[in-house]
Amino acid sequence: MKSPKFRDTAGFTLMEMLTVIFVISVLATIAMPAFTRLLPGIRVSSAARQIATDLQFARMRAISHHSAAEGTVTFDTAQTYTIGAGSVTRNLGQLYPGTTITTPTPFSVTFNTVGTSTLGADQPIALSNNGNPKSVIVTPIGRINIP
Repeated sequence: MKSPKFRDTAGFTLMEMLTVIFVISVLATIAMPAFTRLLPGIRVSSAARQIATDLQFARMRAISHHSAAEGTVTFDTAQTYTIGAGSVTRNLGQLYPGTTITTPTPFSVTFNTVGTSTLGADQPIALSNNGNPKSVIVTPIGRINIP
């Protein structure tokens, strides 16, 4: 026969579970405003990485297809750009809500068949999300940087 003091020790009581749920909800309530303040910076950084990746993709397409037309990225509006001969279009407003291209549009970046840019000087592509700025820089030699 079991001893009565060990019979009811398995598991959690309802009071313990409610206490844990209460503590977690208080911590989540405190952390949520801090997270929402960080969100625009995260989105604009992600958008900058997306643009840098797409510029590198266009550069590689120009080299592999031996066509500068395939290596052109055209920034149409404050939120969209097209890669190549219209085959890929990205909308930053849908991918990263609140992110806009603050560099005057329309403009384009073209890479030639050896991977260099047709730009005469470094071309910054400025982005913003709720006052958080970020830029992607394309150099004449084809290097793409996010400072």
